[in-house]
Amino acid sequence: MKDSKRKNAGGAVRGNIRTYYALAVVFAALIILILCLTVFFRINSIKVEGVTLYREDQIVNVGGVAQQMNLVRLDTGKIADRLTDNLVYIDKVEVKKKYPATIVISCTEAVKAADIKYKDSYYVLSSSGRILEDRNPVQTGGIPVIEGFELKSLKPGEKLASGDSLKAEILTELLEEISAQKFENVVSVDISSRADIKINYDNRIEIRLGSSVDIGYKISCFKELIAALTDDYAGTLIYNGPKGGLSAIPEEQQLEKPVTDDSSSETDSSAVDAYAPSDGTDQQWSDDTQWDNGADGGYTDDYGYGDGTDGGYTDDYGYGYGADGGYTDDYGYGYGTDGGYTDDTGAWGQDYNNYGY
Repeated sequence: MKDSKRKNAGGAVRGNIRTYYALAVVFAALIILILCLTVFFRINSIKVEGVTLYREDQIVNVGGVAQQMNLVRLDTGKIADRLTDNLVYIDKVEVKKKYPATIVISCTEAVKAADIKYKDSYYVLSSSGRILEDRNPVQTGGIPVIEGFELKSLKPGEKLASGDSLKAEILTELLEEISAQKFENVVSVDISSRADIKINYDNRIEIRLGSSVDIGYKISCFKELIAALTDDYAGTLIYNGPKGGLSAIPEEQQLEKPVTDDSSSETDSSAVDAYAPSDGTDQQWSDDTQWDNGADGGYTDDYGYGDGTDGGYTDDYGYGYGADGGYTDDYGYGYGTDGGYTDDTGAWGQDYNNYGY
């Protein structure tokens, strides 16, 4: 009986000792934690990287960092947010702690990507889609000018926004692709219609991009085509859909004609509004970007007007055989009245005289 009591007493003592050890460890850990948060790991070195537009002391002050602050308690996320929220030309910030006493602030500065023309002023847009400068009276130069964009974000630092929310997404994606693919010499972008985006390239080529579908693919196709053209080529390049490929129309051969994009109906509802159904009258659309044979000179083959009245086009951009001197082959007027041209610019109608009317 006595032996049993002795064993129980010994076990209780050992249990108490383990408890004391556990409490001592917890207490020591608390002491160390308190020292880490108060005494140890105080900042004595602040490094700022990637800054050319601001002074290092501006970055430190705006970020809210100071010598002797505790490195453990420092909230790196708040430092980054303060810098991007208050310094317009700071696009991205990464803050790293390097124990025992150093903090590194790495900044990525904003890059001017485009000028948005809005109400006779220019708003500078960064590559990340933020407004950098507002109401500039003149263009920045060296970056594309965006036209047809209903700008809603008007203050520096604000994220790009438009009265048409889809346009902001489209423009951001387009500028990203232009930058990523190093598609240089873009003078301006007209985004008035989401279904008929136009790019002015080098002030000599108009690119008809169509809708916003597959922007990256289209840019790569146009870039490859431009590389194959002569350096002095001037005219229009048209995207005819995934099956139609690209068309190149030299400036001297151009006629006023609309463009379709077979892919535009995939995601862009405005494309339906822009292009009416085929087979109707009054210049409705038909297959292959050509007008149908309806009344009032609808297009037919090769972008020629149909055989309707009022001098509609026919093949080879010639007017049809309708009344009032319509064109025929070789750009000659038809056999109608009023001195219309015919083949080889000879007049067959009334009141003519060697190219006369």
